[in-house]
Amino acid sequence: MKKNRINIITIISIIIFSVAICPITMQNDTYYTIAIGEHIIKNGLDMQDPFSWHEELPYTYPHWGYDVAINTIFKLGQSIAGTTGGYTAIYASTCILSAILGISIYIVNSKLAKNKVISFLITIGTMYIIKDFIAARAQLVTFTLFIFEIYFIEKYLETKKNRYIFGLIIIPIIIANIHVAVWYFYFILYLPYIVEYIIAIITKIKKGEQKENYKIICKRNENMKILILIMLICILTGILTPLGTTTYTYLVKTMQGNTTQSISEHLPMTLTQHIGVFIELGILISLISFTKGKLKLREIFMLGGLIILMFYSRRQLTMFALIGGIIINQYITRTLNSYSDNILKELEKILSSKLVLIGVTVLVIMLSISIIAEKSKDTYVSEKIYPVQMSEWILENIDINKMKLYNEYNYGSYLLYKGIPVFIDSRADLYAPEFNTKTGKKEDGQDIFTDFMKTSSLDIWYETIFDKYEITHIILYKNSKINLIIKNTNVGEYKVLHEDNNFILYERQNVEDS
Repeated sequence: MKKNRINIITIISIIIFSVAICPITMQNDTYYTIAIGEHIIKNGLDMQDPFSWHEELPYTYPHWGYDVAINTIFKLGQSIAGTTGGYTAIYASTCILSAILGISIYIVNSKLAKNKVISFLITIGTMYIIKDFIAARAQLVTFTLFIFEIYFIEKYLETKKNRYIFGLIIIPIIIANIHVAVWYFYFILYLPYIVEYIIAIITKIKKGEQKENYKIICKRNENMKILILIMLICILTGILTPLGTTTYTYLVKTMQGNTTQSISEHLPMTLTQHIGVFIELGILISLISFTKGKLKLREIFMLGGLIILMFYSRRQLTMFALIGGIIINQYITRTLNSYSDNILKELEKILSSKLVLIGVTVLVIMLSISIIAEKSKDTYVSEKIYPVQMSEWILENIDINKMKLYNEYNYGSYLLYKGIPVFIDSRADLYAPEFNTKTGKKEDGQDIFTDFMKTSSLDIWYETIFDKYEITHIILYKNSKINLIIKNTNVGEYKVLHEDNNFILYERQNVEDS
């Protein structure tokens, strides 16, 4: 009865917190997701971009399955309460996926570490660390899939039950169709297990046995042979998608390009910007240094690899938080059990009391309320970030089929969502030569992304790029560098067509003569 009480209270608390951290204001990626989903439903996967005014740019639709799902959700909400209903439906789906992620973290932690109290604390901490990455994006689904990948691997090594193999085969198929950019990460998570198995063989550890040295546990688990075979078989799952060879080439092309060097979530991480990660690392180092607990060899490789990836790319802190939390939980459990077999039982007995459960629930609710309060004035669409009024004016007053609009990266997705052809949007890969080449040679593609980045930072004189692309209209944030120059120096001939509190629209004069 007490165990059920703990489960019910913890899951309710996790759901409340997971919903509280969901953003109300939609990110720019969500807008192109809605538009692309609708295009796919109507036209199929034509592998051609329909939203930019650049002619015949090839597009690979890297998360087509998620795009279709989000558009379906949006249309359902729209049919009930118009556009606001569509936004509400997307927000609700994000809350549901966030709650599913939170519950999944708790279930996997409690099953693998065989405790509930620490698993609950780990879950709340993990969700808090990754809260900035909770959004209506495909990654919210893959986070859950990667959590269960670790669970299936661990449980197969423990039990050798075939149902876990089925889960391991299904996961990469889903990833290949909803978020192809992270498909390779599925295989990366196998590597620490494989390395541990190889080292166990090299060091001549007998089958089924383990060796313990100071802080390290190395075990030779023969079930790993089957997992290696499953991993190799799953390489073929990359063809179980309508995207052709994109599953295999997408990440490779991304790493060859320079788009990741200019997008904030791909830049190197600094601990001062992410206190939650700093605390998690501090807890891990303290536990290893000041307790007699031991890490499994695969856990050391996993943590080491994730830390390197995290400092290389800020985005990977999510994987460190998700998987590192599982490892920390298991380490704490092993350490406590090494001191006494009854510590965890006594701890759970204390925390399962009504008074403690009520206290914990109240704390989580108070934290959730404070987070919600910070967003109380947020709207689904921020007019400070996205050109809401300007888009309506353009559609009513300009022939968009004859317009070559220069726009900035952060709101291009909103423009295309409104049906306005764009110069660039947050689908960075589309505008990189390694992706939009028609011959397969990078040098034959258009480097629109670099042209934009150099223009916005004034590394290239903006009129040079405007001439190159025969730009007819320019929409800018009022506080952008280019607008400040145009407004204060009157360099070139630009006519103000319309402006609001945050955006300004220019028409270039004598474009044909430029």
